Amino acid sequence: MRLEFSGSPEIAASPEQIWERLLDPNFVASVAPGVESVETVDERHYRVVSEVGVGSVRMRFQLDVELSEVVPPKSLKLSARGRAPGSNIEVNFALEIEHVAPSHPRLKWGATSEVRGTVASVGARLLKGTAKKLTESFWDRFAERVVQASK
Repeated sequence: MRLEFSGSPEIAASPEQIWERLLDPNFVASVAPGVESVETVDERHYRVVSEVGVGSVRMRFQLDVELSEVVPPKSLKLSARGRAPGSNIEVNFALEIEHVAPSHPRLKWGATSEVRGTVASVGARLLKGTAKKLTESFWDRFAERVVQASK
């Protein structure tokens, strides 16, 4: 099952502060729902363990995360591929810091994901609604936490 979402919150912080937080795996993990651990392999690769629930189905995914096409402090792409018993997931994010106003840049993000297996069999509407809510709330929390950290 393929899912696509996007958003563009304005963040009351400098582009450099936003960029710094995007590249901090521990900061990102502290905002992400269900993340249990993050291991840095190198500055562009991480291993993440995350538990995700859709309806009555809960699964623990082992994810390999990679940053690519990094253009500081403007844009990057992030891909995550993972497995859980009976399920696979692949998520790709394109992120761009857009200068709208001097102290309120916009973080444009777009996400596509491909979900297969048990988690996908829960039902299209339930999975899509849960994934949309988790993704949007993650970026909203990220924006809030960046603002708090920049004060």
